[in-house]
Amino acid sequence: MSKERPGGSTTMATHLLEVHDVAKSFPGVRALDRVTFHLSRGEVCSIAGENGAGKSTLLAVLGGALTPDSGSVVLDGVARHEYSPGAALADGVVIAHQEPAVVPQLTVAQNLMLGRPRAQRTHMTDIVGRALDDVRLMGFPMSPKKRLSTLSPAQRHALTIARAFAFDPKVVALDEPTTSMLEHNVEHVLTRIRALARERGVGILYVSHKLPEVMAVSDSVLVLRDGKVAFRSPITETDQDEIVRRMVGRQLLQFTRKHPVPADSPVIFSATDVTHPHGVGPLSMDVRRGEVLGIAGLVGSGRTEFLRAVIRADAGCSGTVALQGRRTHISSPRDSRRAGIAFIPEDRKGQGLVLGLPAFTNVAMTATRELGGGAGPFTSRKKQLSVARDAARALALRPDNVQLKARQFSGGNQQKLVIAKWMWRDSAVYLFDEPTKGVDVGGRYEIYKFIDELAGAGKAVVVVSSDLPELITLCDRVLVMRAGRFNSVHTGAEITEHRLVASAMGQTEAFHD
Repeated sequence: MSKERPGGSTTMATHLLEVHDVAKSFPGVRALDRVTFHLSRGEVCSIAGENGAGKSTLLAVLGGALTPDSGSVVLDGVARHEYSPGAALADGVVIAHQEPAVVPQLTVAQNLMLGRPRAQRTHMTDIVGRALDDVRLMGFPMSPKKRLSTLSPAQRHALTIARAFAFDPKVVALDEPTTSMLEHNVEHVLTRIRALARERGVGILYVSHKLPEVMAVSDSVLVLRDGKVAFRSPITETDQDEIVRRMVGRQLLQFTRKHPVPADSPVIFSATDVTHPHGVGPLSMDVRRGEVLGIAGLVGSGRTEFLRAVIRADAGCSGTVALQGRRTHISSPRDSRRAGIAFIPEDRKGQGLVLGLPAFTNVAMTATRELGGGAGPFTSRKKQLSVARDAARALALRPDNVQLKARQFSGGNQQKLVIAKWMWRDSAVYLFDEPTKGVDVGGRYEIYKFIDELAGAGKAVVVVSSDLPELITLCDRVLVMRAGRFNSVHTGAEITEHRLVASAMGQTEAFHD
């Protein structure tokens, strides 16, 4: 028996991968509960589910990083008896993680061969050449001699995808592979992924919270909810609405802002002549009370650098900041925090959390004496737990046990923890850099609601996002960055994907404030 996908090729129904009744528990958490499914050669199966549904744990089992409590994994007819990353790699199972595992100081070619045995390194030229052909077809041409430190996040993700297919794998799992990419890049990446599945007979597990991508790239979809298989279907026999219902167990309504900025709202936050040494600026912006201001732009346009320059996160930044019309001296992130500026970074693992500490301790890291016991800011465990639990409820943290270490949460729930650090401080200004990166549809709704409530409380909110529908949904006004400068400004009905993309690619007149 075989299956034909429009625009694709016929694939044999032989099961390349079989997962039977796999279960895995952690203290207080049943992460996987008798998960059963199969994957065929040349098939792209998307795994969907809310953050905390079990997707990361399942990939860790398949990649050998975790041993299941019960159940079995069968690859190409052979049951797995050893669970280790080395054994999984030897079996032909490759996991391309959401955060690219690269060494910035090494070149593209060296990163492609990283961790591979000597026998494979003897064929380095052919392997690197084929991988770079894949990268080029995804729309990210690069030199093998380029150092990873000079590549954008989108280029690193493309290289991670190519590296996963470079050594003739049997099964590849791609975890949020297009996180840092804009729509015009994503189409090329999805086309190449489907071609790789067809041409090389690889079984692909595709994990993404972007449902349009799931619909475009997949042959089938598997939905996990609370560690169980809640739904499995050929992609041609379902739609986005049904996938969302199966993920969250209910119909998820379209989010609509309840607190748009009043027309006469005054400016309460200004950044003037801000520069970053990485070719950004000088830039100026004003944000009104209750306004959500978006910043769009291509990857590498300088959006993140601008926010980091505002809070002086990097050396060599300059410019002035004013709150409520009064100039505020800021020379470090600590100064910005004390002045009432909250910063939620894109790199949650490297800049937002200490993964080895409990969730409640992470939430308390923005503490002042309000969370102290009278002798200092970190003395009252009771207060820290209370604040963290309130934040966990408000953002629907899963699991809701704030005494678990930050690393024990899924990526999307780690993002909620980064936001939770600022919920109790009552800052005047909130700077969000990719606030829903790797967050499921239900989690996005909670974060959108939080941002809208901040605006309703009279805060000034700035949102940097590569997700254009997100900016259209959330923002009263959007600035578009190009090559380190603001290129255009859009309000109301002018905030459309077409206008934002055109401006980001330099097809509009420059914006002058």
